[in-house]
Amino acid sequence: MKRNIFLKHMLIACSVLTMFSACRKVPAGDLSNENPTAGTSYIGFTGSMESATFFDPFTDLKTISVFSVKKDAAKPADLATGQSVVVTALPGAIDAYNEANDASYELLPPSFYTLANTNATQAADGSLTFNFAPGDFQKEFAIKLDGSKLDLSKTYALAYKITKSDGLAVHAASKDTLYAFYSVKNKYDGVYTLAGNIKRFANGVADVSLGGDFPDGQESEVATIAANANTFQIFWHDGSGVGGVAGLQLAVDPATNKVTVTASGNAVLKNTPGVDNYYDPATKTFHLGFDWGADDNNKRIVVGTLTYKGSR
Repeated sequence: MKRNIFLKHMLIACSVLTMFSACRKVPAGDLSNENPTAGTSYIGFTGSMESATFFDPFTDLKTISVFSVKKDAAKPADLATGQSVVVTALPGAIDAYNEANDASYELLPPSFYTLANTNATQAADGSLTFNFAPGDFQKEFAIKLDGSKLDLSKTYALAYKITKSDGLAVHAASKDTLYAFYSVKNKYDGVYTLAGNIKRFANGVADVSLGGDFPDGQESEVATIAANANTFQIFWHDGSGVGGVAGLQLAVDPATNKVTVTASGNAVLKNTPGVDNYYDPATKTFHLGFDWGADDNNKRIVVGTLTYKGSR
């Protein structure tokens, strides 16, 4: 009998602990550090306000988590109160984001996805209503994305903002617009091992000592960009450009595997004449030779290879 009473009290204690575990947890995306003793209950997004997801090519339906909203209750009584929270879709915010960030994201068309769960009801304008029943403290918005409709040359976006909190305060870091970006990686996307060297001309003679060999085992990233399914940007061994050149890009002709090297940060950078720039699909290796510079005392030549190591 005493053992049953003990278990009963333990169950009650665990239930109370469970309720308190859903209280006063600041969302991961919140940096405001609101006073936890102020007695205010909050609502907010749990993660980053900007997220980017890259997919390998797919043609079926894939379930994607877009965001979660979390109720940060100050006390058990607040957790036991139901609320209706509205997160409004802001397609126009994507255009503003593009203008401010020199980007080219497109709204993910509603015909490309359906709701993956019943945590929210969606209005005709894409806005979402989350009904928090007593005891609920977190709701996820997930979609089923149709990969067969995605264009590899485009990067898509969704934008949302909390517009109705039903008496809950909105966390400071969740008051702005949330952006979720989606795109399909091209087949060249990944981490590569870099080998080769940079030579610099002096008095008309190319001298590797004025440039240097790339470190053994040095890694570089080849990243998909939205402009073209067969064009991508290299993040060189220092994480940016090569030899001070930023925005280094490779464009592959899928019919011949020939590669054209350009750079958004240097209009005169080009393939070195007479050097075969190409991609070897058997070894997943780029063979590159390119140069830039106005004269023989300022010219730089890169000869190198990028060999696939793994996914990013």
